Amino acid sequence: MDFDKMKDAVKSIEMPETIKSRVKKNSNLLEKEKSVPFSPKKWISVACAIAVLLLIIIGFPLPDRNGNIASNFTITAYASSVDGNQLYKNLSEEKAIFELATEQRMGLITSVADGENNLIFTDVILKVTGEQIESITYTLSEGKFIEDVIFTAKERADKEWLLSEKIYMMSREPGSDVYQGIKEVGNTYTVNYNEQEKHKYTLAIPHDGNYVIDEDIVIQVIVKYTGGNMEQQNILVTQESDSISLTLK
Repeated sequence: MDFDKMKDAVKSIEMPETIKSRVKKNSNLLEKEKSVPFSPKKWISVACAIAVLLLIIIGFPLPDRNGNIASNFTITAYASSVDGNQLYKNLSEEKAIFELATEQRMGLITSVADGENNLIFTDVILKVTGEQIESITYTLSEGKFIEDVIFTAKERADKEWLLSEKIYMMSREPGSDVYQGIKEVGNTYTVNYNEQEKHKYTLAIPHDGNYVIDEDIVIQVIVKYTGGNMEQQNILVTQESDSISLTLK
């Protein structure tokens, strides 16, 4: 077989005009695709990928396969029971119920400042556990974080000192010279992760005058990691008869 003759014959074959036009058209389309880096569909895909990446960088929790939000940290609520034992529960979508602390405080409390009486007290203390956490910020939508403090009868008589220390309520056992005060921390505070034990703040929640919470209270918890990322989780506070329930929102 003469391969040279076959090669010359193939070269001499002319392409039909319809095929030539189709080849040119496809070549032009190919060149246009090369000149445009992303098609609209590609832009949408890239935008979604960037959005997910930003969520990871900022630190907001993403849903798992079941659609549940999973945080990188755990919030535990601690409280004292009637028999003095400490209760603790890791907060989740299930309600964690704690008794109110009004029984041991009602009837003994006097107010240093006006307008500080309509509050429901709890013994609930919140704590966060996780890896590489720098600080935690808690913010109450309604009410205040408070701290129980001890002071003397002499300090009790100094109203200016009490107000400067934000001790607006106090109580004492009958016949005792030792006073217990309720110090106002405010509706928000930030604590370093390694110093949580130094800031055992409980909740004081406003009521309607009959010891009933008017509406649901939300505690916003923002965790800042050592790398600068932040993650947020909300706690829903509701009333259950003579108790308070906490649920991750």
